[in-house]
Amino acid sequence: MTLPNFLVVGAGRAGTTSLHYYLRQHHDVYLPARKAPSHFYCVGAPAMGSLERRLSTRGHFVADPHAYEALFDECSGQHAVGEVSPVYLASTAVAQRVADRLAGVRIIAILRDPIERVHARYTARRRDGLDTTIDFATLVDRERRLPLVVDDSAGTYLASGFVSHVLQTYLDVIAPERIRCYLYDGLRQDPGMLMADMMRFLDVDPDVPIDTRAAHNRSGGTITDPARRALWTRTALARTWLRPYLPERSRDRAFQFATRSVRAEPIEPAVYATLAELYQPEVARLEGMLDRDLSQWCAGPTPGERPRPRT
Repeated sequence: MTLPNFLVVGAGRAGTTSLHYYLRQHHDVYLPARKAPSHFYCVGAPAMGSLERRLSTRGHFVADPHAYEALFDECSGQHAVGEVSPVYLASTAVAQRVADRLAGVRIIAILRDPIERVHARYTARRRDGLDTTIDFATLVDRERRLPLVVDDSAGTYLASGFVSHVLQTYLDVIAPERIRCYLYDGLRQDPGMLMADMMRFLDVDPDVPIDTRAAHNRSGGTITDPARRALWTRTALARTWLRPYLPERSRDRAFQFATRSVRAEPIEPAVYATLAELYQPEVARLEGMLDRDLSQWCAGPTPGERPRPRT
């Protein structure tokens, strides 16, 4: 029986879909075709609450241990065996489950400016018809009233920007040399260099060429064509229901058709300032944990510059 010896644990909206496709290009790395099986998040966990959550997770969440093991049956001797599940960085319960089941596992995390992350999540869900909140400012105002540092932030907006306490749970049970944290900024600026370093961390040949030209699952923005926007958003529930039965290529083609032209939506300066104040302590804590300069995070636009819309 083959089980993973590495996991990409998140964070969501930080390029994990791209990492999934890039890693699968290496001949000595095995990842199942299914992204985000999320086994160590949902195993033993209570059933998902809302109908939308149950529908959206049933196509890829794998709670059954035997079904999870079967994802790796086609592994044919690759040195690095893993999977990518962003929700693993949303729950404080996951790290211990991973440590108990996967001895010697290596952990990869990729982190992103929390303001960019929450805005990207809202943009993507609104684009896809999964969130009808009228605007980002309204969403921020609503979520600020909720607990923000929580044990399980899956499915949230603002709370999902707080990850340092979840990252600490991995450091508590897994040797630091088996944990590697990257920044989304590096993936965006020099994906080839980041992937080569990741391959070295996984003890596979870092010189194998990886095609990193395509960025997968970008948030983009609002679909500009009214007819395509209406068709895409109004079929959200049907698409979620049908997802497990549709080939990946068909889903990709439909997505590309719908999002052929999108318009980026900037963050209002006042909303950005509110979020920057909210997240500054979290950014400072991550700086200390990672020993990395994160001063560009939550730094805001310069006077006269539009706030940065992110993908």
